[in-house]
Amino acid sequence: MRTIHDLKQLYEVDDSQWLEETIKLLKNQQFQDLDLENLIEELEELGKRDKSGVASLLEQIIRHLLLFQFWTSEHENNGVHWQSEIYTFRVQLNRRLKYKFA
Repeated sequence: MRTIHDLKQLYEVDDSQWLEETIKLLKNQQFQDLDLENLIEELEELGKRDKSGVASLLEQIIRHLLLFQFWTSEHENNGVHWQSEIYTFRVQLNRRLKYKFA
């Protein structure tokens, strides 16, 4: 069994192994052995990445909608590509939001 100190050191060396060990502790309800400092940090970063990903997809959708609507001189060359990108970004956004709110 690893101690909290061991887990903190493991986090610095191998964060994947740290995650596996942390999951085991959580599943076994060994809360007293958790490296709470790094666990909280990881959860906060996860939330930030999730929000950032949604924001990025929304930006891409808006950008391509604007290109499609206003850059009429390039419709012939890029219109189909822009429509494809809009569709792809919408699907990705839909999946992300479904997963988040499922």
